[in-house]
Amino acid sequence: MRPRVRGGIIESDIGTLAVGRRGILLVAEWIVADHTPPPFADSDAAATRLADACARYLRGNLDAFTRLPEGERMGEGTRFQCRVWGACRTIPAGETRTYGWIARELRLGNAHCRAVGNALRVNPIPILIPCHRVVSAAGLGGYAGQTSGAMTDIKCRLLAFEAAVRGGA
Repeated sequence: MRPRVRGGIIESDIGTLAVGRRGILLVAEWIVADHTPPPFADSDAAATRLADACARYLRGNLDAFTRLPEGERMGEGTRFQCRVWGACRTIPAGETRTYGWIARELRLGNAHCRAVGNALRVNPIPILIPCHRVVSAAGLGGYAGQTSGAMTDIKCRLLAFEAAVRGGA
């Protein structure tokens, strides 16, 4: 199914993604179980741009996030979290890296893999900051703080989707 977008809610084969604001921060969140979507205002130009980019991505344009404005407040984190999120954004669509790879890229050493995972767990925009591309050295790893269930199913679908789009490119 082609993604359908209504008021910041994007329904796709991968899952339902909601774009909006939590306070002043722009967020994109997968809606599972009884999760409440973030408020979305049609007059919010930045949220509309992010929702449009998410829909383009879910239609197969894996480069849809390269032109988003950098100055918009898309989640705040500690300096460490922002470094991890930045390293995560360098992973090409359709590829994966391990938590250890990010730790080594940031010159932290493998002992910091858990800290990398914790930084990715609180990622405010998991489709823009593609933490689904980060896996454990021993397997899939987690997604959004879960190691099984709906969120890891979404991670698997995202990885398969990107591989299929890249394979067909």
